[in-house]
Amino acid sequence: MKSILRFCTLLFCSLLVAMISAPAALLAGVVSHFSQQRITLADADGFWWRGSAWVSVSQPGQSALTMPGRLQWEFEPEGPGFRISGSPWLSTPFSAQWRGKLQLSPGQAQLPASALQQLGPPFTLVRPGGLLNLSWQNAEQMVIEWRAASSSLSPLPQLGDYRISVQPGRLQLSTLRGPLQLSGEVVSGLPFNGTARSDPEAAEKLAGLLNILGPTSNGITTLRF
Repeated sequence: MKSILRFCTLLFCSLLVAMISAPAALLAGVVSHFSQQRITLADADGFWWRGSAWVSVSQPGQSALTMPGRLQWEFEPEGPGFRISGSPWLSTPFSAQWRGKLQLSPGQAQLPASALQQLGPPFTLVRPGGLLNLSWQNAEQMVIEWRAASSSLSPLPQLGDYRISVQPGRLQLSTLRGPLQLSGEVVSGLPFNGTARSDPEAAEKLAGLLNILGPTSNGITTLRF
């Protein structure tokens, strides 16, 4: 009886040590698997419960986008979940938990607009420039602002500033300022319904870009995303 108890104790301690000392590469493998290789934690260092890595995002057939600076994470047992931070693209640390669905604490991030190319067409053709400012209250409410937007398809140095508001069951696109006016929305279960138009004085310089975005009739382009 004592030998069985000793064996069980040693086995439990071995499993506990193995779990605690599991490398960060284990978490990187889990993230890669569940994201279908779209998110990669490269050069992962540390342990699964506290570590850091470079984050790369990619779509099949496209070059990966590597975020500036390393992402850091630390396990929070009370969640359970992870406390995530990173510099310079994460403005504030936030917590990510899984309780039947993903839950996020409020946070902010800033990414190059070239990250939009990972969504595929038409962004791969537009080749966007500028900055994306992201802020969220939780996993279902997010605001994305595209500031100093530009495109390789237009000679204009800036197209404008735009905002995407994400709420449960709805996404809305609006223009804050600029010669290219974008608007539209997605309601749960329905396709995106949006339009684009240019200010009269910028029409010639935006013609090529508008042709890529969709068909134009009477000066209004139907967005096909």
